[in-house]
Amino acid sequence: MQLLYLPPLFLLTRSMRASWRAKWAGAWIFVLSGWVGQDYFSPQGFTYGMYLTFVAVLLVWFREPRVLWTRRRPGETEVGPAGRREKAVLLLVLIGLFAATVPTHQLTPFVMLGVLAVLVVADRSTLRGLPVLFAVMVAVWIGFFAEPYWSGHFDELFGGVGGLGSNVTSSVSGRIEGGSSTHKLVLYVRVAMAGGVLALACWGWWRRRFAGYGERSLPVLAFVPFLGFGMQSYGGEMALRVFMFALPGAALLAGLALFPRTGATTVEREAGRRSLAPLAALLTGLLLMGGFLVSRWGNESFERTRSGEVAAMEFVYAHDDPSVRLLWMSSDTLNSVTPAIPWGARDMEKVTYVPTLAPVDPVLVAGLVKSLKEAGPNSYLMVNRSQSTYLRLDSGYSDTWEKRLTANLDKRPELEKVLSNADVSMYALREQPTARSRSRSRARRVRRSPGRRGRWWARWPH
Repeated sequence: MQLLYLPPLFLLTRSMRASWRAKWAGAWIFVLSGWVGQDYFSPQGFTYGMYLTFVAVLLVWFREPRVLWTRRRPGETEVGPAGRREKAVLLLVLIGLFAATVPTHQLTPFVMLGVLAVLVVADRSTLRGLPVLFAVMVAVWIGFFAEPYWSGHFDELFGGVGGLGSNVTSSVSGRIEGGSSTHKLVLYVRVAMAGGVLALACWGWWRRRFAGYGERSLPVLAFVPFLGFGMQSYGGEMALRVFMFALPGAALLAGLALFPRTGATTVEREAGRRSLAPLAALLTGLLLMGGFLVSRWGNESFERTRSGEVAAMEFVYAHDDPSVRLLWMSSDTLNSVTPAIPWGARDMEKVTYVPTLAPVDPVLVAGLVKSLKEAGPNSYLMVNRSQSTYLRLDSGYSDTWEKRLTANLDKRPELEKVLSNADVSMYALREQPTARSRSRSRARRVRRSPGRRGRWWARWPH
């Protein structure tokens, strides 16, 4: 996915009135800042490539053909020659890219629409009617096709609209609270990496202004995504998404901070001076390399997939007829609902993944036994190394928590260990509850928890 991002990025550099050093430096900073973790075939990772292609086509072929030079020279090059047929094809490409992202990802179309609208307002795009068309497409999708989902999850999707302060806090400082010093180090490095690139981008805009160039397009790409903070917290990950969408513009502006002019000045050529900018670019890259290693792979202890966990999921899939419920350890069953296991590979309609409160004291396993009974027949409780490591690093659980927990679960006469390897211990009830008791337990749980938890039970196959 990272390699697929490079062609549209280099196409985007064609819109810049800058030296080849500035363009390559911006591309290098872009690559070294791609630590957000979307370098796999996910909806976000795929639509991000579509977003890069969208803004590249938009800025290369659909700007005002001629920009009057005033006191400052325009930061963009003049639009290359293109006939009506070519522009018609490119316009269809833009519409097709946007139409493909609307049902595919919940954030990308809004960023596309925002960037296009601001470029039109800033007089940097000739497609003045296109934002209206795109707004209608988004409204139709949300109002009709996505209505069955958001009507049942209204607070989750729209509860954070306008809560700028809370969304920023939950995405930045809220993610650093608690946990181990190792995990905090990774988060602090991420904040420093993002802040450093954005600060360098601001310096690049200022140096370009000082050198006599007026930059409008790249600041739009770099700062319009920050409007996403006014939408929602995105599960505490909005800051990561905002930085990722801001990165193309910010990285290219950062390259301009190192090489703000289109070439060496006359004074520098006459004096035979050697610029220190290449050395500064090298040092910046080396610094970003070190930060990348920590930011991208600092959490590998719980993000990596272990062979024993894959074997455990194969066991679940082999016993998911007609359905199965897999209970996994979570420190917060309302907000922390993404397990650190290789889940969802197949049989999504058969397997229900149930976050279960992990006791801080590993002796108190009675609640886990009760949850397993309430889950009904054909239910399993999984204790795996990746999730336990996550609880230790993010929520402050003890280093011996997993070992002590499994030892206490082994002592429970109601449980039997159905699978055990170096990475996973999986338990089930010795006496499976009947379907009738499962239905009664399910009904009681739905009545007691009509809110967010209810969706886990509503997904049970009948």
